[in-house]
Amino acid sequence: MKRSFKTLIALGAVSAVAMTGCASGGTKSEALPTTADCPNGAATLKVLTSEFGFPKPGQIEEFAKTDKCTTFDVERVPFAQLAEKISVAASSKNQPDIIGFDGPWTQNFASQGILAPLDDYLPQGWKDDAIPATVTEQSYKGKLYGMGIQQDSLALFYNKTMTDAAGIKVPTTLDQAWTWEQARDAMAKCQQGPAGNPSVWGWAAGRWSPGFPYRDQLILRSAGDPKAPKDSTAYKTFYGLSDDAKSASGWLNTPEAIEGAKFFQGLFQGPNAVASQTAIPNALIDKRSCFDIEVVGMIDTLNKAKPDFEWGIAPMPYIKTPVVHTGSITMGVPARAKFKEAASKAIVAMSTGDQLKQYSVKTFAQPALKSVAASVPALNEYPYKLFTDEIQKIGVPRPPSPQYVQYDQYVQEALKDIVAGADPKTALDKAASRIDPVLGK
Repeated sequence: MKRSFKTLIALGAVSAVAMTGCASGGTKSEALPTTADCPNGAATLKVLTSEFGFPKPGQIEEFAKTDKCTTFDVERVPFAQLAEKISVAASSKNQPDIIGFDGPWTQNFASQGILAPLDDYLPQGWKDDAIPATVTEQSYKGKLYGMGIQQDSLALFYNKTMTDAAGIKVPTTLDQAWTWEQARDAMAKCQQGPAGNPSVWGWAAGRWSPGFPYRDQLILRSAGDPKAPKDSTAYKTFYGLSDDAKSASGWLNTPEAIEGAKFFQGLFQGPNAVASQTAIPNALIDKRSCFDIEVVGMIDTLNKAKPDFEWGIAPMPYIKTPVVHTGSITMGVPARAKFKEAASKAIVAMSTGDQLKQYSVKTFAQPALKSVAASVPALNEYPYKLFTDEIQKIGVPRPPSPQYVQYDQYVQEALKDIVAGADPKTALDKAASRIDPVLGK
């Protein structure tokens, strides 16, 4: 999701208010009031989440089948207002019991004492079953603060009718993924019309403008190598942020990252450009582009649109190392929640076992647990299997940090400048120099 500086201010407000009584674990969970029908206690849990966030209505319905004594009072707000709403709630005496939020925010909230750890409520073996990227993204200083629930990644959607006509054979399995040079050549071959103003672009983003880090920083990170020595620039390029999350300089702006940024720029600039510098809504569906890079939800969008062409999905291209960003919306429990224990048990139940399986069966969402993914047939067949394989085999979280939102903002500005023609080294150096002062705060 794109985040503005207003969002950064809101998260800063969270930091300021969270220090009051939260850093040491917050208030003790209140005992549940008992009733004749609920001798072990009944509670209405207050929830603050986004309009599409967790818990979703279907999850609440599934939970109600197993627990008649816990109900939910859900406040849904536009995602753009969510950070500000959470900041206000953090300073309120009337705390929500559950909050739904964007996964990369977890470390920020945990570092400020906003969230309560969930480790005591996890089923045995949860961390072994969870996708490693989920554990990394949802953890802070060795404790888990969010469940992850589902994961997401990106893949290369394409108009198969067009690629077939151009004689392009597109890979559909992870082991046959294109390099970015191969993808660029295919985009050029499929593109139609005059250079600079084609009638059909090789690649035109349908939703997110070029420079969106969740998608475009992957090109830079893929120029690195996580198996290289830890003191090498190849290793640092892949991670984009120091292991202790205290430095972007020397990690975001390595020689390999700069070369990756030059390649990225070449997709948009010059007479051989294959990508539109602006997003074109519904570009793939409207046959304005041969390719688009999207999340798994694009499958449902295409099925509903019923375009008059055949389509397919290819793995995310790479420069040296195949990689996709993971991450999705999640749930956590505020450290000062009134019914902290009941809330923790509720979100763990929704995020594990049969309840998670039923959610995945109904939505085709990629679950954060490998065992659940293995139990849903559709997730192990093309096209969903491609996302399953990406997430489990090459998925990594966006560079995890309590200051991720600021990091993301400055990287986005650098990538947008590069798309517009700025010198890649200058843009990345500037971003790193702006990020460094806010890290570790």
